[in-house]
Amino acid sequence: MATLMFIDSVLRNQLNAPIPQGVSLYRTLKEKGRVLILCNNKNRDDRWLKENKINLLDDLIDPNLPSTTEDPSWRQVEYCRGQWQIDMIVTADPELAAKCLNAGITTLMFLHPLYITEKFRPDSRQGVKPWNDIVDEITYQQESVVEDSRLQ
Repeated sequence: MATLMFIDSVLRNQLNAPIPQGVSLYRTLKEKGRVLILCNNKNRDDRWLKENKINLLDDLIDPNLPSTTEDPSWRQVEYCRGQWQIDMIVTADPELAAKCLNAGITTLMFLHPLYITEKFRPDSRQGVKPWNDIVDEITYQQESVVEDSRLQ
């Protein structure tokens, strides 16, 4: 089992401090499988992980990858899907979660009320909330499974 986990808003908050629940989730997933950490700056983030005793990394993927997409997070996901079989993605970004669900990737939303990035909070003033997109995609996926003759 391979899991993609974003470092920002899952393992650390905006103030660069570790999120205990995210670190615990990482360690739990790491016990049973491979966890690839998606970061913004490989050298700086590798140092942050070591300073916070998150060791024995399977891989650290930064967004400097060849791709046709402008979205760095989606670029990392696409790259990893081309390299390994990805079983799950852990993210705090609802827009990315909707893209992943639409692409058929199991997605775990990590939403901690104390650590969530302000732009993703329901009370944020930054843009439209994509939660309805996620709900619509889950409904679509569930209906597709019910109607799939291969599963009956």
